[in-house]
Amino acid sequence: MVASTKKLVIVIFITCIGCDQRIDEASNQEIEKNILNPESEISLNIGDAERGRKLYFQCRACHSLKQNESHKIGPNLFGVFNSKAAKSDGFIYSTALINSNLIWDVNNLDRWLEKPYELIPGNKMIFSGMKNKNDRSDLLAYLYKETTE
Repeated sequence: MVASTKKLVIVIFITCIGCDQRIDEASNQEIEKNILNPESEISLNIGDAERGRKLYFQCRACHSLKQNESHKIGPNLFGVFNSKAAKSDGFIYSTALINSNLIWDVNNLDRWLEKPYELIPGNKMIFSGMKNKNDRSDLLAYLYKETTE
């Protein structure tokens, strides 16, 4: 009985190690799904843009996406990736955002979507944030698709 228990423990141990390697392989495959746009040097983790489109519904009351569309309560987001914050012509930004000298790279956009009030205290965006990382990745994938040429 003791010998069979030891064998069972060994089998379970080996199985767990194998499972861990499959998780690492899955993580590596996820990392390899990153895309790089050589023209703008934007590295963007591919989220589900279609799901991001649905998540954008909560943003569309305040933001437009297409080139030459007018601003709404918030600025038009066309060309936002790798642009300097508070630089869209015709929109009045908060002093906090103007003075931030922030560049809207993927990392900063993700941080902004998660907690805009922490990234730039004193900004005037009325949005409490998006806690779920997958939701933010999906939304960013959609925004990238819709706001770049």
